[in-house]
Amino acid sequence: MTAIALGLSIGEAIPNRRLSTNAKLGTMTLRGKSVRLELSESAALALLDRDTPLLVELELYFSCLVRKQIRFTSLPEEPAENPDHSYVMRGLYASFRAVTTAHCRIDETDGKPPIETLPVKKPDLFVPDWLKLDFRTGRWLGEYGFKNNL
Repeated sequence: MTAIALGLSIGEAIPNRRLSTNAKLGTMTLRGKSVRLELSESAALALLDRDTPLLVELELYFSCLVRKQIRFTSLPEEPAENPDHSYVMRGLYASFRAVTTAHCRIDETDGKPPIETLPVKKPDLFVPDWLKLDFRTGRWLGEYGFKNNL
């Protein structure tokens, strides 16, 4: 069995009102860094309804511009121990990676340019400080960010 891509969330803000009542708050660890997690009530219920685990892949995408994106993938089963995936809670795993494109010329690529994982020496500088997850109209949404004070 293979993993099934469920969607991609790019630049979608999750309003605080979606997380204000009955939201699940906690922390998880990504690449050795503690990350604050806010899970909307609808996301928590959607996780309970799932038969297979959900992998939330946070990507910091360096190309002509920097873009934050989150991929949602349905895993066929609970993954084996993997240093790239963090267990968050029953049925939910997360990962983070910084990626870059080989070049920045849009006219030279057919569709999506090839990407490669950046060799990050200090991942705690790139891993976000917080993650918000929501489930709305049958679709997973995610947003992540960094503290304003560096």
